[in-house]
Amino acid sequence: MDWEKLPREQITKRADREEKRNTRGWWIKTILLLVLVIGSIIMLFPLGDYLTGEEVKQLSLPELLKTINYPLFALLLGVIVLYILTESGKYAYMLKVYTGKFRFRIALKTMFLGKYYDGITPLSTGGQPFQILYLHKKDIPAGAASAIPILRYIVSIFFLSLLSVILLILTPDYIDQNETVNLTTLIIAWISLGINVLVPVTIVLFSIFPKTCKRIVMLIVKLLSKLRIVKHRYPTAMRFVREMSEYSYATRQFWKQFFKFIPLLLLCILESLLFVTIPFFAVIAIANVTPSFELAMQIACLVIITRYTALLVPTPGNTGAMEAASTLVFSLVTGIETVVGWVILVWRFLTYYVYILSGIGINIFEIIRGAVRNRRAAKSE
Repeated sequence: MDWEKLPREQITKRADREEKRNTRGWWIKTILLLVLVIGSIIMLFPLGDYLTGEEVKQLSLPELLKTINYPLFALLLGVIVLYILTESGKYAYMLKVYTGKFRFRIALKTMFLGKYYDGITPLSTGGQPFQILYLHKKDIPAGAASAIPILRYIVSIFFLSLLSVILLILTPDYIDQNETVNLTTLIIAWISLGINVLVPVTIVLFSIFPKTCKRIVMLIVKLLSKLRIVKHRYPTAMRFVREMSEYSYATRQFWKQFFKFIPLLLLCILESLLFVTIPFFAVIAIANVTPSFELAMQIACLVIITRYTALLVPTPGNTGAMEAASTLVFSLVTGIETVVGWVILVWRFLTYYVYILSGIGINIFEIIRGAVRNRRAAKSE
């Protein structure tokens, strides 16, 4: 459809219909996600009781409030704030590199929107397009708006994958392999990690051998098309090639300006370490157990096992799968049997649900503000 040949009035009506359709779709997805989240929370406590045995029951909320170590809980909240600042700091620093301005407010909102849209899309793939769109709206140059989310993703996924490999190698030293659950989930985690590592590996190979990789992509899509898995062969192949080209371009720019991005590397390392240690702080605060290096390493290994086990289930934000997998794995940690449901709930709230609620709030604010501005514009005409 050639929009330029349509009358202005018709274009406005079509744009309004498109906006209403997108808004309606957003409400449907959000409501379905909230139902899924509520169902996952309800499931936590019966599952915890089942896994820990009939003789061990999850504490009620009044009982829990008596056992929490409040100074350590304050420390947990401090770690969460540091995690949010670290995540936002990556965007703020790249905005400084690309635009010359340290715009932390935009960086913070970009981070929250990315987390939110990752959370409502299967396999956490929806964040970057919306971040790019948001940065465009904030008058960030097109190249920078595209490069910032992509580069952040590439560097972050690289360090988290590297840390995951190290922790999975160390897992037998900190987790009893005689437990069938531990051995099975460890094997599943290794398989899932291998699948997920294909993303950064593909990006690197695409940067080094672009022509060869394009041919391979076309052959794979052709095969999938013959198997009736892919319907529109050419558009699918072109979309994948275009996306990989964007990632590869950002990767090459990164290596050309490597020293400029050293602070980004340090922030990504810190963010990865915080990601695997947050549940440890939740455990020592809520279960009020004695902190130790061995406990911290055990929980870090369990976090990685949980993450990659849940990633195989393509629900939005791995909701449901993450709660079930983490309850299954964390129920084996000594000393937290009666509060395992609460530990998972607090951990997930502070690292996932809070982003969903923030994203909903930001989107509702943007919808209301857009409606108000449109009404004022209509009145002024």
